[in-house]
Amino acid sequence: MDPLTWLSLGLQLAALCSIVGALLLYLLRKVRVAEVTPVESAKTVLVTSVDTALGLQIATYLSGRGWRVIAGCRGGGLGSRLAESWLAAHSADLPEDQPPPRLVCLELDVAREDLLDEAARATAQHLPAGERGVWAVINTAGSGGRGGAACWEAVLRGNVLGALRVARTFAPLLAAAAASHPHAGRLFYIGLTSDTACETTNTTCDGEAAAGAAAARWGVWGAARALRASLRARGLNVVMLHAPDIAAAEVYAPPAQIVAPSQPSSRPDTPSSESSASTCAVAMPGEAAEYSAKVLPTSALKVLEDALTTPSPKDAYYLKMKPDTWFTRVPSLRVA
Repeated sequence: MDPLTWLSLGLQLAALCSIVGALLLYLLRKVRVAEVTPVESAKTVLVTSVDTALGLQIATYLSGRGWRVIAGCRGGGLGSRLAESWLAAHSADLPEDQPPPRLVCLELDVAREDLLDEAARATAQHLPAGERGVWAVINTAGSGGRGGAACWEAVLRGNVLGALRVARTFAPLLAAAAASHPHAGRLFYIGLTSDTACETTNTTCDGEAAAGAAAARWGVWGAARALRASLRARGLNVVMLHAPDIAAAEVYAPPAQIVAPSQPSSRPDTPSSESSASTCAVAMPGEAAEYSAKVLPTSALKVLEDALTTPSPKDAYYLKMKPDTWFTRVPSLRVA
């Protein structure tokens, strides 16, 4: 055969090998995910606060992905109403042959020991028969910390001491799950943000107003490092979720009211798209107010889910902001 024929055969063989290699990698990835994804009896995740937009988004996203979510909230607060509206709306829209999303709200305040203990007991009662413990706890409770010296004590009590209380309260449930599944038992904290991710606060912060936020974020970071060392002996993993593109005030902001709720979304609702935000319409006396719980894009939520399921989670993950694709879908939530 002439050289051109040999070259053509060689290129075809190389292309065939590439296709086979890609197929093998795809199959290996599928097997890996199937091995790590928690079984039906170990898919419970506790999100400590859906009163923040970030907590509400994480709770609804994971519930929509098939996780059993227990959501902490203030009694009768907006977060619980929006979470319940999301559950009602999505349960009604699902086909009859698909199981409804599983999300239950319970009263929880990381700054109060009594409510934490009650939440731990209620969480154990909400577990299905035969299930031991919860797969993971994601602490989304806290505050941005801006407001000057007047709010420093509340910020440190809610963010830093709250992080320690969450670990003390829910470590037994996490350890029980870790004893029954080798990859369970994960405790997540919100780490550094765009306005606190620097060693000195004079480059991105505005003096006293941001001192509380910086102290809280670095305090949680230090607490997580200490907890990681102490809880590792019990088979638990402590993971930081850094948000380098989001300010602390945005991380802990409540769901934001939308100015024009009647305007349609600029992105089409396509069957192949995935939920990356939560838009809620709450019926108020004499008016209909819509709230948005969009903080992270879908790519960041997938990073979080990977941190929940990977066999050996890293000590820290970065929830980076990327532009939403044209196919990103924004679901609608309504509260009667």
